[in-house]
Amino acid sequence: MNESIKNNQIILASSSIYRSRLLKKYIKNFSTCTPDIDETPRKKESAKALSLRLALSKARKISISEPDSFIIGSDQVASFKGNILGKPANYEDAFNTIKKFSKEDVIFFTGIALINKTENLQYSHIDITTISFRDFNHQMLKDYLDSEDNLNTTAGVKMESRLFRKLIYKVKTEDKEAIIGLPIQWLLNKLSS
Repeated sequence: MNESIKNNQIILASSSIYRSRLLKKYIKNFSTCTPDIDETPRKKESAKALSLRLALSKARKISISEPDSFIIGSDQVASFKGNILGKPANYEDAFNTIKKFSKEDVIFFTGIALINKTENLQYSHIDITTISFRDFNHQMLKDYLDSEDNLNTTAGVKMESRLFRKLIYKVKTEDKEAIIGLPIQWLLNKLSS
């Protein structure tokens, strides 16, 4: 790891337990801080642009009060047939959303920003993950949804679920862990350079 990073705190600007868990696999010492930002998409804003804007906004917000730290901001937005998908409101919403994915592709844009205000550093990146779904039936979908305690993930997708993986036949991505909500390989590369 870069010497200046060792001497400065790393802060994950997120309340996501999934991002925190993923980062902890690779970096032991970091803290988390929840940025309070408006995540409403702007008029005609694409899913890709939204994911990067939110990642940057989260990192910038925390960097104001923590200028010496390395702030990681990340956000994931899914796009299905040109429509932006967020987190499902409830079980029924998740069912009705995911059932449309049968035999279709869903694109996940995971934006990430790394900012250190004192050192005037700002890097950003977008990982694009395309999930191609098989022709699944309602029972397969129900089995997946019933196996989850909560569905507070982008489009209700939990790649770590064995039952979810039965719904898909192909995943195309640069970073297989980015679907969890953090392009970890890009981040590790930046932190070590």
